[in-house]
Amino acid sequence: MIDDIVVIGGGPSGLAAAHEAAGHAAKSVVLERLDSVGGLSRTTAFKGSRFDIGPHRFFTKNQEVHELFVKIVSKDLLNVPRMTRIFYNNKYFNYPLTPLNALFGVGVTSSISIFSSYVMAKARRAIGEPPMASFEDWVVDRFGRQLFQTFFKTYTEKVWGIPCTQIGADWAGQRIKGLSLTTAVISAFFKPKKQLKTLVEEFVYPRLGAGQLYEKMAAGINQTGSRVITGMRACGIRRDDMRINAIEAEDGHGGRHEFQGRYFLVSAPLTEMIEMMKPSPPPKVISACRALRYRNHVGVNLLVEGRPFPDNWIYVHSKEVGMARIGNYANFSPAMASQSGISPLTVEYFCFAGDEVWEAPDHVLIKRARRELSQMKIVQPDQVHSGFVVRSDKAYPVIEIGYERHIATIKGWLDQFQNLLPIGRSGMFKYNNQDHAMATGLLAARTALGLKQFDPWLVNIDAEYHESAPVDAAVAG
Repeated sequence: MIDDIVVIGGGPSGLAAAHEAAGHAAKSVVLERLDSVGGLSRTTAFKGSRFDIGPHRFFTKNQEVHELFVKIVSKDLLNVPRMTRIFYNNKYFNYPLTPLNALFGVGVTSSISIFSSYVMAKARRAIGEPPMASFEDWVVDRFGRQLFQTFFKTYTEKVWGIPCTQIGADWAGQRIKGLSLTTAVISAFFKPKKQLKTLVEEFVYPRLGAGQLYEKMAAGINQTGSRVITGMRACGIRRDDMRINAIEAEDGHGGRHEFQGRYFLVSAPLTEMIEMMKPSPPPKVISACRALRYRNHVGVNLLVEGRPFPDNWIYVHSKEVGMARIGNYANFSPAMASQSGISPLTVEYFCFAGDEVWEAPDHVLIKRARRELSQMKIVQPDQVHSGFVVRSDKAYPVIEIGYERHIATIKGWLDQFQNLLPIGRSGMFKYNNQDHAMATGLLAARTALGLKQFDPWLVNIDAEYHESAPVDAAVAG
């Protein structure tokens, strides 16, 4: 059987591509290595409660993607007020920062230091454009060094595992573009006409978790005669020069399978896609691939008695604990909890393969999360009923200084293929949100079906020209 499109990966981008293909009466097959769809946006059930792989919110300025989300989730759609805070120095700070909260939290002396540092940063910019090599350079330029040290440095280095001086400045521009201290203060007192994505106050969410969107999407794809196959791990990509012929895959029982298609879309990690090629790519492409790194994610999921905090999630900036973020899904949707007196929490840790956290047994990680929650006075150990651990490898592309050269080498080679496109966060080595990942899948499917030539690489992170326009209007080739 030869499908119109073969997709590796059943996450947001892969399923969006298959959904788009089904809308044009094309046949596709989606190969997902896990036993459930959604990728990092999937939802897991445990003792009657439901947990995402870390908290997810959905907000987009792209009307087409928003309408697709609403249509698929349908009657299960919720509008959720966003409440997010920062935990630092045993105090809670509003996110985004508000003046009085920050003043009383850090104290008058530190507040004066923060403001003075900000003024100095603005003065330096007035004199001349300072160098912008790293994440630290970018944030210091816009917020001042004191605020960077207080509210950016520790959390960022927890997540990425490298100094802020080694993280590319473009990552800061992508994630917090348009946000400045002035913007945050103004937003605290006045509702801006144009809401920055970083400051959004409400988001839509499926009643049964982020993964419900993708579960519904997969069910709809299967109903059209296309296939979403879980437990199917791609292990080889056969090519004849610059044309892909088939995907080799292995099921959970060791059975070998082959999937032929006219076009191939890959949301598996970019480095894995390169390594799966048969025959192998040129040495310079392999070398560029092996110079890239991904950060792993560990979610310690706990069933906790009571409602320990009102936030959707809390950013943990304190150096005294290893966790980086904690989410409470009962504050997203009451249906996520098995009963009203229970809160499903995810305590998040970030690591590299081989790190202590990655190698630790589940019971050790659960014990650590309980201890740190108690240390933060959020949850007492006897409030934790039970828990489990979800490990996600290659969860986030590490945007290190100089990574662009390696991506350019890889992309230059991939662009020569006649019937292959990488899609999604991992597949394109871009720190995308769900909406951007879905957009890359939609565009790639339209290209694969010959509707028009699009370049999913141009779906830039938080790019206003893209978000405020229809998906295909901004990135047509």
